[in-house]
Amino acid sequence: MRRLAVAWLAFAWLAAGVAGCAHGPQRIGERPSWRRGARAGAVSAPVTFAPASEPAARYNESPPPVPHTALHDAVIAAVRDTAARVGIAAPLADARLFRACAELAEVVPEEGVIAYTLVEFALQHNGIIEPSPHLLVVWGDISSPELIVQELQPRLAELLGDGATARLGVGVARRKPDGTGAVVFALQGSGVTTLPIPRAIAAGGNVAIDAVVDPRYHDPEMFVTYAGGDTQRLELRPGRPGGFIAQLLCGGHRGRQQIEITASDAAGSTVLANFPVWCAAQPPVSVTVDPSRDDEPAATTEQIERHLLASVNRDRAAAGLPALAWDDGLAAVARAHSDEMRRTHVVAHISPTTGSAADRVRAAGIRTGVVLENVARAYGVHEAHDGLMNSPGHRANLMSPVATQIGIGVVFGDEVSGRREMFITQVFTRVPPRIDRKQAIAVVRQKFKAARPRLVDSATLDGLAQQLADGLAAGNAPDVAYRAISKQVTGLGMIYQRVGSVITAVADLDAVDGAGLLGGARPDEIGVGIAQGPHPQIGDNAIWIVALLADRRAL
Repeated sequence: MRRLAVAWLAFAWLAAGVAGCAHGPQRIGERPSWRRGARAGAVSAPVTFAPASEPAARYNESPPPVPHTALHDAVIAAVRDTAARVGIAAPLADARLFRACAELAEVVPEEGVIAYTLVEFALQHNGIIEPSPHLLVVWGDISSPELIVQELQPRLAELLGDGATARLGVGVARRKPDGTGAVVFALQGSGVTTLPIPRAIAAGGNVAIDAVVDPRYHDPEMFVTYAGGDTQRLELRPGRPGGFIAQLLCGGHRGRQQIEITASDAAGSTVLANFPVWCAAQPPVSVTVDPSRDDEPAATTEQIERHLLASVNRDRAAAGLPALAWDDGLAAVARAHSDEMRRTHVVAHISPTTGSAADRVRAAGIRTGVVLENVARAYGVHEAHDGLMNSPGHRANLMSPVATQIGIGVVFGDEVSGRREMFITQVFTRVPPRIDRKQAIAVVRQKFKAARPRLVDSATLDGLAQQLADGLAAGNAPDVAYRAISKQVTGLGMIYQRVGSVITAVADLDAVDGAGLLGGARPDEIGVGIAQGPHPQIGDNAIWIVALLADRRAL
């Protein structure tokens, strides 16, 4: 009898924010992380994955009973015994995950790492929206369930302890005439439940996504990346207790629309679900991956960082967005965070030692009004970039029209199946570009008038507001800058009953809220001044905005 060989395929988190061994608790929304037993080597030929099972018509349908086989029953019993021993509820034996494991067993390579694209396709083909199973792959003689369980047993307590406690599955495929085959075993966590969601919607149709988030998480959000590449945050309205409802509208969209549900816990934002819905089209029944596309392992982390930068700016150019400028200071921040993730094997935004991305940027002495962050673990440059672009939340950061600077930090982890594990952090900030003052004043003035249409422009107030804005941009404190115009303002007492001022600084004019700045005031006249200069939080080129608002005296 051939000896069984075990490979552990866990998943490393992809996280987006405006911000085994030593794994730590499992995070939702992760990518492959092979451990122990996988032999060196790589599959170079393209692989077409076409599951024979009928594809699910809807995500999260109630699964049918799991078929009884000697292997199924033995694995389920082993998981239940282990869960009872460690004092946690046993995962549900989910027929959908059993089918996905059986289909993956048909294509999992004996050497090298199975493409995550295939894992993701198998889950979605069977109606599963969570992207985060832990997989154990056993190769060898598959005729003895007892031997297979014996190989799986040492890992079960660890995986259950990592939080993979929602559902389990196992599948087997004979791959060679001598009886050798593959067994794929999966344990999966979950942080969200939904009512059934159709995988395909008719042209112009819509679907309500009715979800409930696990109490461990808070502040849920939902994003969609449309087939054209634009990403949008969907409005959430109250739903069932602890849940929400969002409407996905196909409208004129056709093809694949990628949906993502995120929420936060103590470690920051995490992806709870990431799945496609197809408008005016049917989901594909097969997928082809080319392992050779993920280029040869780079010699240095610096090469990987530059490759990722090129990929980001290539996709931004295709979307009509300006390139991001490399920032060495941000790269140093990103590398330090990636190194912490390597040491702790926890891929997260919030660190118990360094805080949030904004905290890390601030500690480095970098002043900016915008901080965005992506973190990930991957095994190839293309896998990393494609995975981030396939996640609406991460894609929104990569394609942000507000970001102008980027720093990328890559740190190597373990060598697995001949490939180096990579911990990746991308930090995005904004240095406001030089603006056309006249155009900017017109934009700001219009924002105020949108909230108070009867506002009248005053050339006198414009001049004073500009003088005050220039003083602020020169680095003067507000009270010092105001003293320079105070006598002139007092001299307007014959015309105005009251003159008030609104002072703010922004990194982008889109952040200006005219109604919010007016509050309850109902002035008659307005003067606007704008200048650019340093700001203690926003940094260089901050846009200083001054609005003088006046009430005319009654005639």
